[in-house]
Amino acid sequence: MGERDPARDGQPAQDGAAGGAGASDTFAGRTLGVLVQFRRAALPSATWTVPVLMILGIASLIYLSSFWLDVLTASRHRQGDDGASLAGLLDTVLDQDIQQARNTLGGLGEVMAAVLGLALTVSSIIVQLAATRFTPHITGLFFRARTNLVILGFFVTSSVYVLWVNFSVGDHYLPHWGVLFSMLLMTTSLLLLFPYFAYVFDFLDPEKIVGRIMDHGLAAATPLRGRAAQATDDRQLRAVEAVEHLANIGLNALQQKDKGIASESIDSLCEFGVRYGETKAAMRQDWHRIPGWNRQSPDFVSLSDEAVDDLRRRGTWLEWKILRQYQMLFGEALGQIKDTCYLIAIDTRRLGEAAGRRADVHALDLAIKFFNTYLRATVNASDIRTAYNILHQYRQLAEFVLSHSREVTSDRERRESLEHRALQIARFMRYYSAVAFERGLAFITEVIAHDIGTLCELAHGLGSRAHDEFLSVFLAVDEHAETKEQEKSLRGVRRAQVKLATMYLCHGAEAVARRIRDDMAEEPLERLRSIWQELESLENREFWEVNDRGSNFDYLPPEQKNQLETYFGWFPGLEPPAAARARRTTSSLLPEAARPAAMRRGQA
Repeated sequence: MGERDPARDGQPAQDGAAGGAGASDTFAGRTLGVLVQFRRAALPSATWTVPVLMILGIASLIYLSSFWLDVLTASRHRQGDDGASLAGLLDTVLDQDIQQARNTLGGLGEVMAAVLGLALTVSSIIVQLAATRFTPHITGLFFRARTNLVILGFFVTSSVYVLWVNFSVGDHYLPHWGVLFSMLLMTTSLLLLFPYFAYVFDFLDPEKIVGRIMDHGLAAATPLRGRAAQATDDRQLRAVEAVEHLANIGLNALQQKDKGIASESIDSLCEFGVRYGETKAAMRQDWHRIPGWNRQSPDFVSLSDEAVDDLRRRGTWLEWKILRQYQMLFGEALGQIKDTCYLIAIDTRRLGEAAGRRADVHALDLAIKFFNTYLRATVNASDIRTAYNILHQYRQLAEFVLSHSREVTSDRERRESLEHRALQIARFMRYYSAVAFERGLAFITEVIAHDIGTLCELAHGLGSRAHDEFLSVFLAVDEHAETKEQEKSLRGVRRAQVKLATMYLCHGAEAVARRIRDDMAEEPLERLRSIWQELESLENREFWEVNDRGSNFDYLPPEQKNQLETYFGWFPGLEPPAAARARRTTSSLLPEAARPAAMRRGQA
């Protein structure tokens, strides 16, 4: 806590600096950290004070009412020489005889034991149920929580105190104040019982459990100063445990079909990775080493020594750990809740974007590598819809990297490095288009063609030097079609090519559009005519089914439709297609948009 960002003030990227000032900063930072963690862990004050004050107020009101009635009716009862009065009440409370004290303490002891037993029983059962549902780590978190220790400690202390006072009563000693304190302790214990149960239920709220685990892990993975920064192994262990516990919560939720908790744990892993990355540059150098206990964990044990050394040298071992949990959850979600696969892809994109913003190209490379792994898993499972949504996030990552590279004007090497990563994503997508096509998943190939076409459009709009390479990758998407029958199944790729060519024509890039025309030169004229008609007849931008993208691949804005005749005019012998109403196609068979009733009656 209280550390500086070395990247901003020019100081060395070490968090272990010592010295007189550093020692005082460390103490202040620890104190502040303890206060912050206590405030995060504690319930809002109203949760404690409101029930206590309400119960105490109601009980006091009832007691004062009964005392007032005793005062009013004192003449009818035997109340001693002075009758019922406040002085008499105080004298009775403070000056009890031995028999009264024993009767009071005997009842107090039984009540205190019941309160302690009730608190322990209820909390233990609830915590055990939550540990079974989420992760066994909850038990440790609960019994280490400061508030829980204080309340249970108070119950135990009160019970012991009442026991001792009860034991000390005798003919030669009467603890007047001990009896009074015992009564006050029992009253306080009863008042705290209801807020304590509220605290237990609030502590075990899934969202708060996930947030608490994430905060504990981030506290260990944050740059520190002084002696605490030197306990690297212990800090690494706590960070790794936090990541694994979050993944276990997500895994258990997926197995129980609990989409909400699974999503919460997945998002927390993403937030953990993003916030860790923001301060990673200030960590000590020994933080990036991988000790033996970590090397033997399932996420590292199968890696070669060269791969482990690469993670150490690049400082990405914790990012690898997080993304490996995503890979495990992705495999589970692919057969359980596929919507969770989309969320994992979204959060992987966010991790990649955060790495791109801070110029951590090695962490960005990991995000790209795991996107490729997700694509491989979905293609192997022949899951077209999941691949469709993952490609959407993968393309958005490439768009961000490409756009961000143009914002980096002062560092040419960094700009070119980011452009290269965006181009690599396009090449990887083209590779998986071939893999999908070989497995009979031609639609995935079509989706990839449209996504790479979008990247070409962005690169052209940004004036990227890599635009020509993007276009070369785009034109190579259909190279894996070896027979005429296979070429027929790639009509969607050809539509994507025509769509991109019309965009170039709208921006006056005729030479680039002719490159696409040359690639389509061998296409049969009848196929080109049908593609022309399909693109021209589609009027609705929105797709007619629910999907994440929301738009129709084949939709062309009016300005691009106006370029269709110019583009197809470059093919000798190709005549304009018949009107859509004369030759009905798939697009023309779709339901028309809703029209006013008056218009329909006029047409009738």
